[in-house]
Amino acid sequence: MGYLKEKTAKRVQKTTQSSNTLDLGSYHQKKPNGGMKEMISRKGTRLAGAMASVLLMLLGIFAIPVNASAGPINLTDKLTTEEGTTTDLGGGDYFYVKFGTDAAFGVVWGTEENVNNVYFVAIKARYLGMAQVYDVEGNLVEGNRTVKIYTLYAVKLADMLEFDDLNDNGLLPYHRVYTNYNFTGDYVTYEPTYKSVDLKTAWERSPIQYDETDETKQWSFDLAAKDLAYTYVNTSADTDVGDNKLNNVTLTFHLEARMTQVDNATLPQWRITVQRGPLGNAWWFSDADRLDDIQVSGKVLTYNVKWDQAIEGWDFDPSNTNPALLMEFESLVGNWIPSGAMTWMNMNTVRAMNEYGYMTCREDSGDLDVDDSTGVWMTPRTLTTPRLTFGGEKTRIGAFEWVSNVTVDGTQAQVHAQVMAGMPVWAMARNGATFAGFAVLSAMTFPGGDSIIHDPTFSSEALVDVEDTGSGIGILLMIGIGVAVVAIIAVVLVVAMGKKPGRKPQPTYERTLSSQPGEWAKYYNKK
Repeated sequence: MGYLKEKTAKRVQKTTQSSNTLDLGSYHQKKPNGGMKEMISRKGTRLAGAMASVLLMLLGIFAIPVNASAGPINLTDKLTTEEGTTTDLGGGDYFYVKFGTDAAFGVVWGTEENVNNVYFVAIKARYLGMAQVYDVEGNLVEGNRTVKIYTLYAVKLADMLEFDDLNDNGLLPYHRVYTNYNFTGDYVTYEPTYKSVDLKTAWERSPIQYDETDETKQWSFDLAAKDLAYTYVNTSADTDVGDNKLNNVTLTFHLEARMTQVDNATLPQWRITVQRGPLGNAWWFSDADRLDDIQVSGKVLTYNVKWDQAIEGWDFDPSNTNPALLMEFESLVGNWIPSGAMTWMNMNTVRAMNEYGYMTCREDSGDLDVDDSTGVWMTPRTLTTPRLTFGGEKTRIGAFEWVSNVTVDGTQAQVHAQVMAGMPVWAMARNGATFAGFAVLSAMTFPGGDSIIHDPTFSSEALVDVEDTGSGIGILLMIGIGVAVVAIIAVVLVVAMGKKPGRKPQPTYERTLSSQPGEWAKYYNKK
């Protein structure tokens, strides 16, 4: 496990791009090298089943890069859909938009047979750049290697909470203690709270409507949950108000996907230095240095899902002087990093490239970065822009954003948003393959009313079919992934107990409530 220790890579100034070049590496450039500073885990059987099912789906979207076509793209031929029942992310039904075997985007939701929350999901290969691999003596080992990892990005609609906005700022100053690998503790706040609704329930889907233009494919459908029970979080809350249930939550989805040919995409280029292992029969990562960027050809698949969320019939407590409703949502970014034949493409390579990922948002004092080392804030950070952006140093992962106004009983009002925590997510299979990332707890708040309508958006994109001037990771990586999945299914997923060896990171924000990370399947499976 020594290779997991924190390492600061040499940084090279980014070269200036010409005006006719599409720079796919301009997404994040402010985050210092870091992330995954302290990865701690515990054994859990629920992690095994969920992880294995997700990895099986991931295995189905891994592909060897092929040369990009110079001709026009037939979007109809390239994009497909898939729907059915799954055990991923707690289970239920799903609908995915897929591009061949390189990327999948969609929605997972609970059913009568398997109650669950609603998840917005993006699973894709992330191209981190092109690598020139040398040994410590300066001999070229591999030239023009496409470096990529496989990333899961998901947003979960978690629950809703009624509170009294005493200071009329539209925010709830609270935190939730992170225990048992989950945010299931009390809402700790000085403003009165009354009752909550868990959105882990059975959702009813309407028929899917399909439309298509020369440039896009579009799908529309509803998910609805009726007569949801309250959980009273305050002993003084009135338990006999109205009909004592949230009458309706309806999510009306509009999914859109399009793809364009890109012949001048800019990717980072790296010199990776490796050395032989102790027995002389394996390569190990030694160092990474930035070189001049390189241009490649490929296709950019852009996906977004907009939805109207209509909340109807919340029974606000009679003692609530300034009623407001908070909706919590949880975001997950996780990277699947295989072990095996291509050992130079290990976690230290990803770390040196600063590509584990992190979330960027904005507060009054400027940009705020959230990752696995953030912990739980005693007081939430107030957002000044309606957007959470996820990515690495040079690659995009996705975004979650929303309009700043909400319609409450036919009148326009202001939406407020806040971030409460960033927690590590980490698991390792027996063969050394790793799933590593972070989870973020955030919330939006709305003024109270009988009808609340709001429009958020989940989006992501993938660079696919990258033209690789070398042999690429190819078959060796495919074999490594296949072996890892089989091993996980065969032996169940084993995660080391307790803290990993190695030095502790410097404290960041309030770490006292985040000394133990959650195992991610349980984190997304409340109650």
